[in-house]
Amino acid sequence: MVASFILTACVAETPAPAERPVASTTPAPEATRALPSPTPEPSGRVRLNAVGDLMLERRIITLMDEQGSLYPFEAVLHLLEDSDITIGNLEGTFTERGVRADKFYAFRTPPRHAQGLAEAGFDVVSLGNNHAMDYGVEGLEDTLEALDGIGVLHSGAGLDAQSARAPAYLERNGLRLAFLSYNAAALSEAFPAGPDRPGVALAEAQSIREDVAAALEGADLVIVSLHAGGEYVDVPTPQQRELSQAAIEAGAALVLGHHAHVFQGWQVYGDGVIVWGLGNFVFDLDWEDYETIPGPRAFLTAILHIELTRDGVESVTAYPVFIDPTQNRPVPAEGERLTEIEARIERLNGPLN
Repeated sequence: MVASFILTACVAETPAPAERPVASTTPAPEATRALPSPTPEPSGRVRLNAVGDLMLERRIITLMDEQGSLYPFEAVLHLLEDSDITIGNLEGTFTERGVRADKFYAFRTPPRHAQGLAEAGFDVVSLGNNHAMDYGVEGLEDTLEALDGIGVLHSGAGLDAQSARAPAYLERNGLRLAFLSYNAAALSEAFPAGPDRPGVALAEAQSIREDVAAALEGADLVIVSLHAGGEYVDVPTPQQRELSQAAIEAGAALVLGHHAHVFQGWQVYGDGVIVWGLGNFVFDLDWEDYETIPGPRAFLTAILHIELTRDGVESVTAYPVFIDPTQNRPVPAEGERLTEIEARIERLNGPLN
């Protein structure tokens, strides 16, 4: 498969298994044994997988109970494994406690199914969104505990504003990355964190600038997840532009957007890259949704493979994915679906670059 540069979408093939090495039963003579090889220098390169909303609720809970916690990711596991770091937006909570927020949509999943994220290779999730507090403080506490218990890092929500705004740090191949997360969507139901109040990190341009600058003191690159924009809208809103551009101007290498529930494309801005919207990835959608509202666009998405170096984003490759309403999980796009998603990404990226 040929690596892309910034704007290419491509289809992935399941890699063939590596040949098993043949064991030797005859040891080398003592005098001719090779000395241990020196430890190689870290490459300073990281491949990041980025996906959209992870909503593990409603019928998906039943499927995980029946098929296992990994079920939502199994069909695309070979794509998710092909990375150093994988990140997604957790659209909901891991809890069986708490009081449901007074809102139309509130999502929660039994904490036992958090394990599926770890099994699928997720390293970090963003919680800066309008669903992290769907079941109040207890729901948030359980979510943080569940993620900590499986070793998946998180940012964007916490027991006070300081912890909600704190970055999650990951180091791979000699490159240290800081992940920040903020919410600018549905603020009336998002419960922003305060000095002594649990909640989510509120997306404000000045706060983002300050946090990016502070995170750069302890990291080579900063990646910002931003929950913003209009639902089922293909183009970024003025608010999305303001907040995303503020992050890049402050020194962030990459902004990952979500909330629109449709893929919105990406563009180079200044010294960074802005992915305006990653769309859905795991979401309880059926054929009725496909035929009515939200319609086909909510099912057409992609896994972004993003190559990072100390200088920032080197390339972005889109692997088209279709949310299969029958299986209720993402599958690699094929045939007409593949062509449709590739054309859509090209159409979305065109005016932006």
